[in-house]
Amino acid sequence: MRDSVTFLGTSDGLPSPGRHHASLLLEFAARTILLDCGEPCSHTLKRMGKDFSAIDMVVISHTHADHIGGFLMLMQSMSLEGRRRPLTVWMPGHAIRLMRECLDACYLFEPQLGFSVKWIAFDKHSAMRCGPIQLRAFRTTHLDNLRKQYGVPRPAVQFDAFSLLATGGGKRLAYSGDMGMPEDLRPLCTKSLDLLVVELAHFQPRELVEFLQPKDVRRVAITHIGRPAWARLAEVKALAGNVLGPRKTLFAMDGDVVKF
Repeated sequence: MRDSVTFLGTSDGLPSPGRHHASLLLEFAARTILLDCGEPCSHTLKRMGKDFSAIDMVVISHTHADHIGGFLMLMQSMSLEGRRRPLTVWMPGHAIRLMRECLDACYLFEPQLGFSVKWIAFDKHSAMRCGPIQLRAFRTTHLDNLRKQYGVPRPAVQFDAFSLLATGGGKRLAYSGDMGMPEDLRPLCTKSLDLLVVELAHFQPRELVEFLQPKDVRRVAITHIGRPAWARLAEVKALAGNVLGPRKTLFAMDGDVVKF
């Protein structure tokens, strides 16, 4: 099977009648990684016929509800579908204790789950391996303004969001997570990319395409499209085609599969 990304949810943070929240399935170098768990990711995985036991790792880029809202049901689904393999969950460290408590509150104790969970914090481990895949996390500025506004009275909360670079088998894929500005992509683009999956909810489309124009990126899949860009999608597509080239950019919809 060729390496691919399956888009389970492509909406921004607002509820949408036609798009689910942020989640995508990366099948790469014979490994399967779920990137973000926006709801209803478990329903979508089941509808697509995906094997819950095949998921090697879950990566949560940050803990906004539209990126983590489906996590509890995902864990219950894995349990009820008979998963027995250990699962690695890589996420912001401040939320690990809270997520474990939420699982307990939902009666999903580890003996009840039927599989063990290895929790790993971004702030302690910014690089990971998943079989032949090397993964590196890079902090973005997505939550910087929120930190300035609310960080002082909440010292236990880390206002951190991360992007991800995955390399293996001579291929390079990047996932932006959520960003504060296109400049957050710079550490992902220091070398050529086979595929960049990038959000478009927190800055203007022209900022993104002009940043990417000189970069060596073979294919760009735009997801998490905010309502302002969605309302003028034809115009945004034309802009991307003019600046990046008509064949280079895909505007992802739920269910799309991009091979690389």
